[in-house]
Amino acid sequence: CFVFLLDRFGTDLTNHFDVKCFDFKQQFTTYVDYMSERLQPRRLQSELFVKRDTNRPRKKSAECIWKRPDLMEKANKYLMTIPYYKFCDECMGSKNEVAKVK
Repeated sequence: CFVFLLDRFGTDLTNHFDVKCFDFKQQFTTYVDYMSERLQPRRLQSELFVKRDTNRPRKKSAECIWKRPDLMEKANKYLMTIPYYKFCDECMGSKNEVAKVK
């Protein structure tokens, strides 16, 4: 899952741009409201998207990581070595987080 992520984000972006972050759980609520004030409407409207499930429903209760704080810490430590995730971790809750839930 990291194949394209490593080529698409680099911390050097922050030297040239104001890079912001947002909570993905808000992507269809406050984030859309926030961005609608900043982006122009699409010139060509796409057709209605029909979601097609391709994976079996996830059973979080069967995933051992959620019951093992040691595994969660190890996974988090690893993710913080990837610039994208480190940026997100530092950005969330800062002045650069957009569309915060009030």
